[in-house]
Amino acid sequence: MLALTDLQEETLLSPLLLSDAQTPGRPGPPPGPAPGRAGPGGRRGQGGPGGGAQGRPCPQALPLAQTTPQKLGQELIPKLVVNSGDMVDVEMLSHQAGDYYDGMIKGDKAMEEIFAWNNTSASINVRGASGSGDGVHILTGPIYVCGAEEGDIIQIDILDLQPRVNPNTGKTFGSHAAASWGYQYRAGGVDGKPNKEMTTIYELVKGSSGKIKYAEPFFQFQYGSAPNYTGPMTRSCVPQTGVVPDAYMEHVFNNTAYPPCVNGTQQFVGYEYPGLITQHPTGTENYGIKGKWKVPVNLHIGNIGLTPKNAVPVNSIPPHNYGGNLDNRRLGAGTTLYLRAEVAGGLIAMGDTHMAQGDSEFDGTAIETSINGKFKITLHKAGMGPKKVHNLTFPLIENAENYIVQGLAYNNYLTHPDLQPNPQQLVFQKGSSLDKAMNNTYLKARKWLMNAKNLTENEVNTFITVMCDFQVTQVVDGNWGVHLVIPKFAFQKNTEPHDKMPKVVCGTSTLQR
Repeated sequence: MLALTDLQEETLLSPLLLSDAQTPGRPGPPPGPAPGRAGPGGRRGQGGPGGGAQGRPCPQALPLAQTTPQKLGQELIPKLVVNSGDMVDVEMLSHQAGDYYDGMIKGDKAMEEIFAWNNTSASINVRGASGSGDGVHILTGPIYVCGAEEGDIIQIDILDLQPRVNPNTGKTFGSHAAASWGYQYRAGGVDGKPNKEMTTIYELVKGSSGKIKYAEPFFQFQYGSAPNYTGPMTRSCVPQTGVVPDAYMEHVFNNTAYPPCVNGTQQFVGYEYPGLITQHPTGTENYGIKGKWKVPVNLHIGNIGLTPKNAVPVNSIPPHNYGGNLDNRRLGAGTTLYLRAEVAGGLIAMGDTHMAQGDSEFDGTAIETSINGKFKITLHKAGMGPKKVHNLTFPLIENAENYIVQGLAYNNYLTHPDLQPNPQQLVFQKGSSLDKAMNNTYLKARKWLMNAKNLTENEVNTFITVMCDFQVTQVVDGNWGVHLVIPKFAFQKNTEPHDKMPKVVCGTSTLQR
């Protein structure tokens, strides 16, 4: 099991606790512990990449203790080693839980330990990939897949997702941020006034039987520098040296400016690093919003992917051909994700879990919440396995009804010539393009349909036009996303009578259930 002790904060290098990082550039798979001794994360019975110690199976769970701060990278030590076909339980937390500490953290020991940070102690040795808060996510992992090499395909079946219940309240809450990076900031506010950064706390509502019914707004508050903001996000000042994070640490890229230390505290007015805790009351709370509407619950994973092949830490925000922060609301239970490995073992990390989200993630985030999941991991060696995964160079999503081709403005923004020499900065400017995302999605889908389904180019064009839907995945992650939904019914040999043929949902090509 991967639990909250296996967290990795904010950047995508390999998913791991930075305090457990390997020497950068260290080649080859992680060493396995001696038989019966605890491996990374303190688990017993973990052999090396070749399999379980003395024939025992690889460990199959990651608790929250195995989170890693904000990055994925080759230098990080795997928290779990699995064989193809293994099932894994993974705990994933919300990096926005600090927006409502009493409902999303307090009383949950693992959550409390991860979010702990003051002037005498810290849960990790740095906040952010390299100390300055780059990226925002807290991911669980990484998981090393035995035998996986560059070019192989790793299949991740999402078997089950369950909301994490707070032991104090017996409830589950989530946080949605209408943030400055949302599309609404481009459009402008009413009467030309600037938009405000607002946070809405949602409650997951269950029936008497315990079955999930819906989510509804619980309260809302203005985030950051509001005129009446009496409860700023403050933390004890971070010293330049010592056992706590150094907010001014040098690193390869910097997209935040930390506030100065005044009277022993630092006041933050934005989400500069994962773990900021809002102190309520802020003076801006709106409790009149409670219950004004209902939201269908769609538990899914916003950030799930492999480790990129890159020499420096990779920001967790822009998605990539290895997956990562796709923010595709279809990545829920019953869905399969196929990804091409770039490094040995693949190194899977996941987090940024959502209670609900519409296509586009329009104004900044989904309803961010903590979720526990069950997964099955399968390895397909390059050129092997089903034809649909041969030569795959993009995230392919599959569920019972559809194939989903995930496209991005830049499929590999780290190496694209248009974004050099600073791809991790320039992607937030040039990657914000639906034209590029639409074009790349079409090109990926055309190639996939020609290879996997034996269609010609001309056949692909008519097929896509009359059968499929292009949909906007997200317009908030720097590298914008568009995906194409391909109904699987088109390729099934149907012997049913005509009157039993499936019907589409009005206005779409999506089949009715």
